[in-house]
Amino acid sequence: MARVVFLWHMHQPEYRDPVSGQPVLPWVRLHSTRAYNDMAAALEAHQRARVVVNWAPSLLLQLEAYTSGAAVDRDEEIARKPTDSLTAAERAHILRQDFSADWDTWVKPVPRYAELLGKRGTDLARVDLAREQAVFSTQELLDLQTHFMLAWMGFAARSEHPLVDELVRKERMFSESDKTHLLDLSRKIARGIVPRWTSLLQGGTVELTCSPMFHPILPLLADSDSARRAMPDATLPPRFQHVQDAREQVRRGLQRADRDFGVRPVGMWPSEGAVSPEVMQILGAEGVRWCATDQGNLERSELETPSDARPLHHAPWMAGQVAVFFRDRDLSDRIGFRYAKHDARASADELLGRVAAAGKDATVTVALDGENPWERYPRSGELFLDALYRGLGDKVVPVLPREEIDARPPKGRIARIHSGSWIDSNFRIWIGQPEDNQAWTLLGQARAALERARPELPPDRFEKAYETALAAEGSDWFWWYGDEFHTDNAPEFDALFRRNLEQIYRHVGLAPPERLARPIIAQHKDKSQTKAINIPPKRLIKPVIDGYTRSYFEWNGAGFYRPGTSVGGSMYQGSGAFSQLWYGFSASHLYLRLDPAEGADTSGELRILITRDKAERTLRMEVRPSGGECAVLDEEGKQQGSGWAGAIVELAIPVTALDLSPGSRAGLLLRLVRGGGEVDRLPRYGELELIAPDPAFEQSHWHV
Repeated sequence: MARVVFLWHMHQPEYRDPVSGQPVLPWVRLHSTRAYNDMAAALEAHQRARVVVNWAPSLLLQLEAYTSGAAVDRDEEIARKPTDSLTAAERAHILRQDFSADWDTWVKPVPRYAELLGKRGTDLARVDLAREQAVFSTQELLDLQTHFMLAWMGFAARSEHPLVDELVRKERMFSESDKTHLLDLSRKIARGIVPRWTSLLQGGTVELTCSPMFHPILPLLADSDSARRAMPDATLPPRFQHVQDAREQVRRGLQRADRDFGVRPVGMWPSEGAVSPEVMQILGAEGVRWCATDQGNLERSELETPSDARPLHHAPWMAGQVAVFFRDRDLSDRIGFRYAKHDARASADELLGRVAAAGKDATVTVALDGENPWERYPRSGELFLDALYRGLGDKVVPVLPREEIDARPPKGRIARIHSGSWIDSNFRIWIGQPEDNQAWTLLGQARAALERARPELPPDRFEKAYETALAAEGSDWFWWYGDEFHTDNAPEFDALFRRNLEQIYRHVGLAPPERLARPIIAQHKDKSQTKAINIPPKRLIKPVIDGYTRSYFEWNGAGFYRPGTSVGGSMYQGSGAFSQLWYGFSASHLYLRLDPAEGADTSGELRILITRDKAERTLRMEVRPSGGECAVLDEEGKQQGSGWAGAIVELAIPVTALDLSPGSRAGLLLRLVRGGGEVDRLPRYGELELIAPDPAFEQSHWHV
C-alpha cells in the first residue's frame, strides 16, 4: 500500500491596521465560517483519516482577536449598523465589497444575489459606486449584506446551525435581526475552531505544524541576494540581510502554535514552501524535525546519498538535521485548481488511484492551501472531502510525518538544497519586479533605522517596533506587488504595508519618510482611480488668497485634479477631505486651491511635497478647525508662503521658496495629516507635474 501525507495550509496575512488594531479586510472572519471550521468537521466523520494542518501564526493572532471581540473589521462594523442609517460612503463600500465570493458558485445560482449583482454591474471599473449607491434601497442593501455572509457559510455551518439554512431558504426581505443574528453566529463558530482542531490533535487524527510568525519568505530575509541562485539575471533591490529576523519568525511561530494548541510543532511548512541552505540551518537549530516544500526544489538540489524512491519526491530526504517532504505538484494542483468543476467522487477516486500507482514503498505528499480552493467547490468541498477520506485505508494509507520519519528514517541525503519556493522553484513572485523592489528597498530602510535606534530604545519600545517590522516582512505584501497577481484589494494591501513601515519609524521616535505616503502600486490597480481627472495649467493666474472663490475667472486656466471615487479604499473611508485641487503659477508664485468634500473636516497639517530630480522639499501649513489665515513653513520653521482656510483652502508660495527656475520641472504631492494618520492625499497616485513658467508659457498654451 502506498502512503500519503495530506498537508492543509491555513493562512491569512496580518490585516490589522498597526495604529487602530482593527482589520482592514474581513477574510479571517469569513474563512472562519467555511474552511477553518469545515476542514475539521470533514475529519471528524472519518476515523481512518490522518492529515497535517499547518497554521500561519498571523492567522491565529487575528482569530483570537476576532473571537474575543477585540477586532472588528470594516465590513462587520458597517454590517452591525442599521442599514437605513448608513452614510453614502458606507453604502458604496457594501456595493464594492459584498460581492466578494465566487460568482459562479455562490452568487449567480442565488436569484436574489444574482439580481443585486446585475443591478450593480460586474465591471467595477465602469461603475461609479458613489453615484450607484443612491439607486439601491435599504432593503436591497440589507439583502446584499446578508447574502454576502451566507455565501461564506460552509457546509458545517449549514448543517449544524438551523439559522443558516433558514436564511438560505428565505432568500430575500431579510431583517436587521436576521443580519445581526448571523453576525453573532459567525463569531460563535469562530470561537469553536481552535477547540475543534485541538480535539482532533489530541485524538491522533491531526499533526499540528505552523509557518513562521508573519508568513515571510525566509530565504529572502536571510539574504535577499539568494534569489540570484535561481534567477541569475534578476534585477534585485539593495541587499536585505537579517538572518536574525528569519530565525525569530520561526521561533515566534512555534511559540504561538504551542500557546494556542498546547503542543509545540516538530514540523513546519515554510511560507510558500520557500527553502534555502540557510533556512535549513535555522529550522534545525530551532528544533524543527521536518518541513515540506515543492518537488521542483528537490529536482534542483545537490544530492549526497541517493534514494530508492522513483520518482525521487515520493520519499522524504534529509537536509542537514531536517527531514524534508516534497509535495507532488501535479496531485496537489489537481485539488487546488482542477477538481472543483468535476464530479467529486470521480475526482477523489482518480487522486487516490494515482497515489496507489506510486507503489507500496512510496510516501506521496499532497500539500496545498487548505482554505481558498473550497470557495469554488460545490457545497464548499464537502462531497469531495468525504469521498477522499472515505477512500483511504485499502490501497492508500494516510500517515503523519512525525511518525513516518521515526518508522522509516529517510535514506536519501541532500548535500545542498536548492533555494526556491513552490512556484517555479524560485522567488520571482516576491522580488525582482519594480514594485517588489521598491517595497524591499523601503522595508530595508525602515529595518536599518530600527537597528540604528536599538541601543537607545527601552526594551518595550524596541519590541513594538520589532514586531511591526516582522509583520512588514510578511510574504503577502510582495505577492500582490508586481504583475503576476491581481486583486480588487490591492490598494488596501499596499496601504497596510506602508503603514506598518511608518509605524516602525514612529515607535523609534522618528518621523516617517514622506515617500511612505505615496502608493507603490500603479494607478491602474485601483479601479476607483480610473475616473481621475488631471488637466495641466494653461495660463498664468493671480487669485486672491482669502479662503473664498470670488468668480470663475479667478482660477480660470489653472491646472485641475479630481480623484476617482475612492469609496471603500483603505486610506480614505469615503472620498477623503478634499474633492478637487486647482494649481497654477503667476510669474512669481505657485497657487494652490483645495475644495473640501461635502461635510468633510479639513483641519490638520497640510504637507506640500515638492520633488525635483531626487531631492525633496516639504512645506507645512496648519489648517485650524476654525479656519482663518495660515502660514506656510519650511522644514526649519521659517515662513515661506501664506494661506487661508475658509469655504476653500488656498495657498500662495513664492517660486523662489521652491527653488524653481523658469522652465524647470518638479513633482507636487499634497497630504492632509491629522493625529499622526493620513486623512487625504492629492493626487492619489504619483505626483502632479509642475513646470515653472518661462516668458513663453502663455503663448505656448494659447488656444481659441
